[in-house]
Amino acid sequence: MAHQLSTNGVRVTVLERNRYVGGLAATFEYKGYKFDLGGHRWFTKNEDLNDWFRRLMEGELVMVNRISRIYHEGKYFSYPISLKEILTKCDPVTIARIGASFLWSSLKQAATSPPIVTMEQAYTAQFGAMLYRMFFEQYSEKVWGMPCTRISADWVAQRSRGLSIWDLARDALLGPRKGVVSLVDEFMYPRDGYGRISERMAEDVRAAGNEVKLGSPVTRIAYHRPGQLEVFFLSGETEHSVRADNVVSTMPLGRLVLMLEPGCKPAVADAARSLTFRDLITVNVILGKDRVSEDTWLYIQDSDIIFGRMHEPKNWSRAMVRDDDHTSLVLECFCSEGDDIWKMSDQEVGRRCIKDLSDKLDFIVDGEVEDMKVIRTRFAYPVYDLLYREKLALIQANLQDYVGLHTVGRTGTFRYNNADHSIEMGLILARKLLGEDVDHMLVNTEAEYHEEKRVDLPKPIRPQVPGRV
Repeated sequence: MAHQLSTNGVRVTVLERNRYVGGLAATFEYKGYKFDLGGHRWFTKNEDLNDWFRRLMEGELVMVNRISRIYHEGKYFSYPISLKEILTKCDPVTIARIGASFLWSSLKQAATSPPIVTMEQAYTAQFGAMLYRMFFEQYSEKVWGMPCTRISADWVAQRSRGLSIWDLARDALLGPRKGVVSLVDEFMYPRDGYGRISERMAEDVRAAGNEVKLGSPVTRIAYHRPGQLEVFFLSGETEHSVRADNVVSTMPLGRLVLMLEPGCKPAVADAARSLTFRDLITVNVILGKDRVSEDTWLYIQDSDIIFGRMHEPKNWSRAMVRDDDHTSLVLECFCSEGDDIWKMSDQEVGRRCIKDLSDKLDFIVDGEVEDMKVIRTRFAYPVYDLLYREKLALIQANLQDYVGLHTVGRTGTFRYNNADHSIEMGLILARKLLGEDVDHMLVNTEAEYHEEKRVDLPKPIRPQVPGRV
């Protein structure tokens, strides 16, 4: 948003709590190795946004072939799920149970059309109970830290909307559908890490004469009158303030509500306090070997393995490692502040990850680990509990009273955006502030599966009939 406004000559000031830009989409460098806070890929259905991205990152992009797999009970399955692999890697009894559970779920949906409220109900309706238990239940509960019966079906709708076992069967039998292009096979990636996207935007904002203040946490926001707000922030131990016509917040939505002056109504403040996020610990490991796997991502289902997802930065870009004789891993441990994982020391989390890599996954042997860097990140994933919609509706309605205050991004809107969604939100909001009649809150509400897009096919040429025009 600040980048787009700066490009159009608008005066902006960016206040960043961290000592770096990018939030969860940042890249850290340690001893010549670069680590993203979890792997992020660039993909979008919006070609205008793709063109903007290519211009921003000109000369810095590489193309990455996506190879993603699920580790389930000692076996590896491609992700997204392939019907062919299910048929070749599962025993006949399991295959029969998969088919029977899906047929039962389909008949139940057709006969009674029960409301789909929870994540469990959504996945079961799409894939049947057996596939749900095999490929979705354990991993989902590992990510969210609660049973799937307590998580809203909206998360499934956002991530796999329109995808079902029928799609898997049709694609396996008939091949790719006409007019539908997969976005999962290859993607663009900044050569020196995903954090370069935010760094490039910050460079342009500064070049336009505007400020990007790092290490400047916001403490409160005073609303004086419509279009006149004052943001208070810390620089060291001293509080400063800046006045603005418009304030755009990417901070966790609940925190924003609680720091407004005058304050929100008690019911709104209670709703804000009840919004929860999952946190993240990334264990970044440097290894004295040339490669661990060919995967772009590996999703770890088993609950007895501490991390839930792994990626190897070298598989994304050679520039992420110091030399070809070494590689590195980013291991993501999903947790919540104060739980058993979060309370472990950095050394304890690291040792546990290394033990799981060695003893359970057989990826490394003693002596190959040369170093590691542990990073803790708060507010990584908004938790869609069964009441989150009502809470958001109450909060957003109240924020309408603060004219000139806007929210954007994953944490700012409490919406599970991909990185491209959050950037698109910011660009559209900038256009709105420049006077266009657009709504950035419509981003990430489309009704199609995120990882496919439809393309216009050429119209068939009709053969000419003699004597007719």
